[in-house]
Amino acid sequence: MNQSVNIRQQLIRSFMGVGAMKLISIPIGLATSIILARTLGPESFGQYAFAMALLPLLALPVAGGVPQLLTREVARYSHAGQWSLYRGIVKGAYIWVLNISLVVIVVSFVCGPLAGWMPTEGKWALLGIIILLVPLNGLNAIKNGTIKGLGFPAYSEVPSQLIQPITVLVLYAVLSHIGMLTTKSAVWTQVVGASSAFLVATFIFFKIRPKKTLVHKPVYTSRNWLIALFPFTLITLVNTFNTQVGIVLLGFLGTDEAVAAMRVGGRGAQFVALSLGLVNVVISPHIVRAFNDADKKKLQQLSRQSARAAFLIALPIGLVLILFGRPILEFAFGAEYVFISYLPLVILVVGQLINVFFGSVGQLLSMSGHERDTLLGQVFALAINVVACTILIPLYGAIGAAIGVSMGIVAWNVLLGILVVKRLNISPTAF
Repeated sequence: MNQSVNIRQQLIRSFMGVGAMKLISIPIGLATSIILARTLGPESFGQYAFAMALLPLLALPVAGGVPQLLTREVARYSHAGQWSLYRGIVKGAYIWVLNISLVVIVVSFVCGPLAGWMPTEGKWALLGIIILLVPLNGLNAIKNGTIKGLGFPAYSEVPSQLIQPITVLVLYAVLSHIGMLTTKSAVWTQVVGASSAFLVATFIFFKIRPKKTLVHKPVYTSRNWLIALFPFTLITLVNTFNTQVGIVLLGFLGTDEAVAAMRVGGRGAQFVALSLGLVNVVISPHIVRAFNDADKKKLQQLSRQSARAAFLIALPIGLVLILFGRPILEFAFGAEYVFISYLPLVILVVGQLINVFFGSVGQLLSMSGHERDTLLGQVFALAINVVACTILIPLYGAIGAAIGVSMGIVAWNVLLGILVVKRLNISPTAF
C-alpha cells in the first residue's frame, strides 16, 4: 500500500511540474498559430506548415532515437551508479549528432543549390533555412533525453515548452506589428528560438548533473549503443512519418490551403493528446526502473493510473472541440478557416481520444526493451496511414488526410495494446 501511494505521489509531482509548463505553452502555441494564420493567410501559412512538417523528417538521421535511447540508458546507468558508462553515452551522442548533422547539411547543399536537383521556388525555398534547424534539433534532443533520464522530466521540458515558444511568439508579434512577418522570417525565427532553447537546456544540465560523474572517465560501448539506437531511430522515423504524413502528402497531392486546414485541425487535436504527452514524459524513467526490478505490480499501477488520468483530462477537451469547434475556429483563426478546418478537426479529435484511451502503449514497450514491437506497430500504422491518405487526399483534400491519419492512430493503438498484454502481462488502457 505504501509503495502504491509513493508511486502515485511521485507521478503527481512530476505530472504537475510538466503539466504546468504544458498548460502555459498552450496559449503560447495557440497565439503563435493565430498570428501566423491571420498574418500570412491560408496559402502562405500552408507553405510554412509544409516546410515545418519536413523538418522532423530531415532531422531524423541526426536526432532519430537519441532522446529515447538516452532517457533509457541514462536512467539505467544512474540507477546502477555506472557513471563511466553514463559519461560515455552522453559524449557519444554529441559526436553522433555533430557528425551526422554535417553530412545532412552537405548533402542538402549538394542536392540543392549546387546540383539544382531540388526546387527552389515557393515553399521549397524555405528548405535552405530549415536545414539550419537540423543540428539544433539534435543538440536539444541530447539535452532533453539526458535530463529526463536523470529523473528531472519537468526540467527537461523547460527549453522546448517555455523558452523556445515564448521566444518565437515575441518575435512573431514584433515582426507582425512592423509588417515584416513572412514565411522566411517565420522560419528564421524558429532558428533563433531553437538556439535559445539549447542555451537554457545547457544551463539546466550543468545545474542538475551528478557531481560524481566528473571524477569518472567515459567508457564507450559504441557497438551496443548503435545497435540499440537503430530500432529507436526506426521507431522515431516511422512515428514522425505517421505524425507528418498528412501534411506532407497534402503538400504533394493537395493545395497549400488544404495544408493550412490540416495544420489548424491538427493544432486543435493536439490539445486532446496533451495529457498523454504529459504522461509519457513523466513515466518513462519509472517504467525503466520498474521493469529492471521485475515489479509487475508497479508497472500495472503506472499504466492504469497514468492512462486513466490522461483520458479523464482529454475527454472534456475533445467534446468541447467537437461541439463548439466552428465558433472557436472563427474566433481564433478567422472565418476563412472555419469551412476548411472544422471537419478535419473533428476527425482528428476522435482519433486522438482513442489514442489517449489506450494509454502509453509505445512507452511501455520501448522503455522495457521491446522497442522492436513498437516499431512493428508503427510500421503497420504507417502503411495504413499512407495508403489511406494517398487514396483519400485527391478526393477529399484535408478531410481525406484527417481520415487517413486517424485510421493509422487507431491501428497503432490496437496492435500495440495487444503486444503490451502479451509481453508485459498488464493492461495498458484507461479502464
